[in-house]
Amino acid sequence: MKVNLVTTVGLDPTLLHHFIKYYKSIGIENFYIVVWGDSEIVKYDEIVNVLKTYNLEIYKDLRDVKTGNSIFLTDIYNEVISTKPNSWWIVADLDEFAVFPKPLEQFIYEDLMYNDVDFMYGIMLDRIGENGEFSELTYDDNIWKKFPNVGFISRSIRKNDVNWAGLLKGKYKLYEGQHKFTHFPNSHEEYANYIKDNKSLIQIHHFRWKKDHIDIEKEYVKMGEKWWGAQHQKVLDYMLEHNKIDVKDSRFLIENCPNDKFDSYSKWNDVLKLPTYDDENDNPRPTYY
Repeated sequence: MKVNLVTTVGLDPTLLHHFIKYYKSIGIENFYIVVWGDSEIVKYDEIVNVLKTYNLEIYKDLRDVKTGNSIFLTDIYNEVISTKPNSWWIVADLDEFAVFPKPLEQFIYEDLMYNDVDFMYGIMLDRIGENGEFSELTYDDNIWKKFPNVGFISRSIRKNDVNWAGLLKGKYKLYEGQHKFTHFPNSHEEYANYIKDNKSLIQIHHFRWKKDHIDIEKEYVKMGEKWWGAQHQKVLDYMLEHNKIDVKDSRFLIENCPNDKFDSYSKWNDVLKLPTYDDENDNPRPTYY
């Protein structure tokens, strides 16, 4: 069984290198890399050079096509996975590294297929630099040691949905934002009930809080439509105001885990007891587990 992976890239070829390196290490062979963004700022040549080092090519070049449109981003992913409807896919933004409790193919066979399940949710955790700093990532770094701290930060700062709907058969379609599937109507209640009754089994280690992401967030704020830009503005505001993450903030459940091992983060069960989305309408937030 071969698992396919699709992502988009434009502004961060360094992270692309680490992204491919990690997913190759867990057994991914088929990469569908889509270049997307404003051609004036997309680092195209560097992206091509990174792909060459892994003997990969750009799958699709969508520079200057609906730049900053979050619905179109989801459309990109849905179009690509639909080319292999009966195959397994990982759909991951460039800063999303999915960590599984067992080898990937074994996980799919034993935890999903054996139970006649064709998709699985994950929950996003955040990787943080030493002492909470917004560290600078280079090509030569061990990304897990460069960002050795793990925490549950985006839920408190960005206040967005931190569920991840990125492991699925290609026959399914993702809903805008890649946080859920379209077979859930636009109903928080049905969505929340599913999440409540079906424990997430995947950790998504999120490499957003790094030095160069300050400039990337500025670009996202400029190009994103209202709600998407507003979420990125929250991240940017926090980064500019604080200059680092407060690792002692009890809300963030931060722990030092300088590796990619699922069991290293002992606070995972604490995360599972917390709400994983905020509907932004001041409605009561559900507690899931």
